[in-house]
Amino acid sequence: MRSIWLTGSDEDKLISTGEFIGEELINRNQSIELIVQSEVREILGRGLKDSPEDKATFTDRLGFLGNMLNRNNIFTIIISMESSDADKNKVKESYGNYLEFKVSKDPKEAAKEVITKLISEKLIPEQCQEVYSEEEEEEIRKRLEDLGYV
Repeated sequence: MRSIWLTGSDEDKLISTGEFIGEELINRNQSIELIVQSEVREILGRGLKDSPEDKATFTDRLGFLGNMLNRNNIFTIIISMESSDADKNKVKESYGNYLEFKVSKDPKEAAKEVITKLISEKLIPEQCQEVYSEEEEEEIRKRLEDLGYV
């Protein structure tokens, strides 16, 4: 279980939450990939219309992509505003479990909740593996920005 679905109505808040989670996972020596539904719609949504069936297919494609990355021990953080609960349940049945969090609060608080859950499920170490200096943290943040995560 290495897919984290963040759902809610405010994409900016969801992305900020995903970025905070990603930073914390990187600090714990985990590999991550942030998938924002609106950013991958053009590629994953090719040939799909706006029908309920096609929305279900798109959600399945998000789940499939997350599953592919998970097989390589990569945490997948999926930002999804349009996937229905029924469609996500089908993904869960097809590809295995994932954690879903409905984000309606402060992104830092939501990220802390996710990290706490990952620790309790023993999916990540309880403590960060390394402590970085302020300069190293700034370099990491800059690299994340260059990659488009922050």
